[in-house]
Amino acid sequence: MDAPNGRAVSLAAAVRLFAGEMARTTEFDGETFLSPTGARGRRVFFTGALTAVRAAGGRVTARVADPTGTITVAAGWRGEAADSLRSIEPPAFVAVSGTLAVSGGEVTLVPEAVARVEKPVRDLWVLRTADLTLGRIEALAAADGDAGEIAGMALMVRAALSSVPEGPAGGATQDARSLLLSLLEECPGRRGSEEDLFARAGERGVGRAAAEAALYALLEEGECYTPSTGQVRLI
Repeated sequence: MDAPNGRAVSLAAAVRLFAGEMARTTEFDGETFLSPTGARGRRVFFTGALTAVRAAGGRVTARVADPTGTITVAAGWRGEAADSLRSIEPPAFVAVSGTLAVSGGEVTLVPEAVARVEKPVRDLWVLRTADLTLGRIEALAAADGDAGEIAGMALMVRAALSSVPEGPAGGATQDARSLLLSLLEECPGRRGSEEDLFARAGERGVGRAAAEAALYALLEEGECYTPSTGQVRLI
């Protein structure tokens, strides 16, 4: 499956991090980072509100915010990610896949792909990211991690969750992801076509846009992959 902007999704799983946690990440080992809650990886999958874009000095920089803070997204002058940033007029919700870097003492996100998304997609990202972050926080607490750090991260997740509406809208975004996982589990060899998945999701009340966003997120998380064009398989 391609990303919403037409770029193929990498098979390398991306870590979901809130802006507040990215900004506090200080441990880097080559291309790999270790976040305050213990997330380790090379790539990040982030969704937030694009608030500003600036093209100057041979670079395209943008500010993208979620309920926990703001991160700078910095791309080179050329490339699909830079073109996407220039084409999206703020304010807008965007999904960004990329790598973390430190520039001038500030953690920045270097994008591989940028796509405009709708608020339900942002809400889905917040819910799933909160779930994963809380799991890491619980592991830290069980290992007698720094109490102040744990409390700060827990408050960050609480702030993020407060931005997602309760009731049908918030529940639907979470259900799209869970439904696709269930549908793939039911497929022979845990493999099926994208169109069949979207059609079956539609029969159960999940619209195509929500299903596509959920599948894109699953691919970024490394839950599944595309063995051939138009096909999806659980890992």
